[in-house]
Amino acid sequence: MEDRRKFKRIPVQVSARYLWASKEEWINCSVTNVSREGMGIDVHLQEKIPLGEMLQFKITIPTKEEPIKTTGTLMWLKEPKDKWGFIGGIKFINIDSEEIWTLLDYAKENWLRNGKK
Repeated sequence: MEDRRKFKRIPVQVSARYLWASKEEWINCSVTNVSREGMGIDVHLQEKIPLGEMLQFKITIPTKEEPIKTTGTLMWLKEPKDKWGFIGGIKFINIDSEEIWTLLDYAKENWLRNGKK
C-alpha cells in the first residue's frame, strides 16, 4: 500500500482524551505520532468509531500546563494484531498554529532524545 502522506510523522507517546458525537464523556487514548496535518491514536474500546467521525481532542504534554485542544476527522481505523483496542489516523480540522508547533516540537525533541527509535 502506497503511503500518500504529505508530511513525515514523528513518533511520540502522550496521553490524550477525545469526545465524539455519540458519546457524552471524554475517553482516554494515546497519541502515537504527529505530523503537520494529523496524528496517530491508540484507543481501547470494544466498538469501532465510524470512519469520517469528527472528534475533539485534549492532548496532554509535559511541557505545557493546559492541554492542547484540537478537532479532527477519523480517516482510518484498524485492530492491531498484538494488542487489544484500535489504532487510527486523525486529520486535523482545527488546531491553533502555536499549538501544533508546540506539539511537533515536543515530539521531535523527545524523538531525538530517545535515539530516533
